[in-house]
Amino acid sequence: MVKPYNQMKQLGDNSTEEKILDAAKEVFMKHGLYGARMQDIADTAGINKALLHYYFRNKEKMFDKVFDGALAKFFEQLDVFSNNELSVKKRLFIYIDNIIEFYAEYPQMSMFIIKEIGNNPEIFKEKVHVAKKNKTLRLIHVLEDGMKNGEIKKIDSAMFMINLQSLCSFPFLASPMFKYSLKAQGKDWEKDFNSEKLKQSVKNFVEFTLGK
Repeated sequence: MVKPYNQMKQLGDNSTEEKILDAAKEVFMKHGLYGARMQDIADTAGINKALLHYYFRNKEKMFDKVFDGALAKFFEQLDVFSNNELSVKKRLFIYIDNIIEFYAEYPQMSMFIIKEIGNNPEIFKEKVHVAKKNKTLRLIHVLEDGMKNGEIKKIDSAMFMINLQSLCSFPFLASPMFKYSLKAQGKDWEKDFNSEKLKQSVKNFVEFTLGK
């Protein structure tokens, strides 16, 4: 049973808010936005539910805070595309390593982005503007430059980007479905899937698609 903290001492305490957000991220990672409960987050943070509600009125506000930090971290992964000293494939391989690690930490990120775009397109647009700061989305430009100079073969750059992002994110997003499907076929998700296998599989897709 969670022992209640001295609320008068904790109100306004930044370390308490950080503890709550760390706990929220852990619970959201396991259960997603809709499966998470405020009590689960309070228990994970080691505080009582009343204190949790003082800092965050509801789990949507908490998820929004976690999402803002995750979105900024997501755009950090795009920095590698601006490094013109690396080949196109090398930049893609580094991106694949980093973005899959990101999705391992934030497996519900793609679903929340889809939800936010559908429900609040203007707010989401503003969030992206703040998160990306002066960064530009250069993947398609990098691919097109690589095709022009003969570094990679001719491809549909837009479709390549869609396939790449799908291969990296969907295994995490749909993990409950895959766990069930593999179990029905005598396989174990925990044994037969891991991030390193996924990274190599996506890199194989890049090698096959880009050629040269």
